Amino acid sequence: MRKLFIQGLIFLLSVSSTSLIAANSASANHLEEVLGVESMPVLSIPPTAEGPGFLLPDSPIFFLDRLKQEFRLLLAFTPEQKAKIHNAVAGERLAELQLMLAKNNVHGVRIALLGVADNLKEASNDIANAKLTGRSISLLAKSVNDSIKEKQKALSVLEKDAKGEIKAQVQAAKESLKVSKVKIEDNLPADLLINEMEEDLRLEIDDNISKAAHSATGINRAIDVLTRLASEAAAKNQPARYEALIHAIQVKNLVNEFQDASEKLQKAAPASQRGEPTPTPGSTR
Repeated sequence: MRKLFIQGLIFLLSVSSTSLIAANSASANHLEEVLGVESMPVLSIPPTAEGPGFLLPDSPIFFLDRLKQEFRLLLAFTPEQKAKIHNAVAGERLAELQLMLAKNNVHGVRIALLGVADNLKEASNDIANAKLTGRSISLLAKSVNDSIKEKQKALSVLEKDAKGEIKAQVQAAKESLKVSKVKIEDNLPADLLINEMEEDLRLEIDDNISKAAHSATGINRAIDVLTRLASEAAAKNQPARYEALIHAIQVKNLVNEFQDASEKLQKAAPASQRGEPTPTPGSTR
């Protein structure tokens, strides 16, 4: 009797284990199809200068970390202090993003990405408020601007390999960082503003060409971006930014990049798009 009981128990455990494995497999396949996390085990970002917070986004008490942040902001009496806190928290979230990627935790990745984007958005707003006080904020603006650039590079690395929802979340975060950076740049010295605008334009062009891979329309899209940015600067009464855009468009290196990229796109395009006859089977050229 006892032997039969043990055998029955073993049978039930084996059935339960099989069912659990099947359920996990089905769940994993669903995540692959919906969220694109099949490549999550290899997703990563470059090492970060900042470290993660004590509580991670996948912790059930992560809300305590946010309460701590709110308390720190409550004790910050100037916009400059608030900007530094938001910038520091964005660094923590980026470090936490690396950990969440290593754990394949999609929910944690989403929280970390939002934390990076939202805190840098708040930092840019804080700097804009600080400017209204008449105090010099150029050094702080440069510090936050450099921080945003580091985050942009890290997210660009992640975007290349990410898929599904993760890729969409990364792209949304990058767009948010781009808006925050533009707001920060308006507080930089004129010479730095020009340099940053030239770099922004190159990145914008690269993104547009990448999104239009193997398409001869990539260059036209990039030119449209330049025109749009200049129009926005004029409409928003941003003379320094507008002048920087005009200067960047006229830079010889930028023109050369347009030409080089155009040649690469032409070579990458199918023969039919280049106006060349498509070889037929058995024909020689």
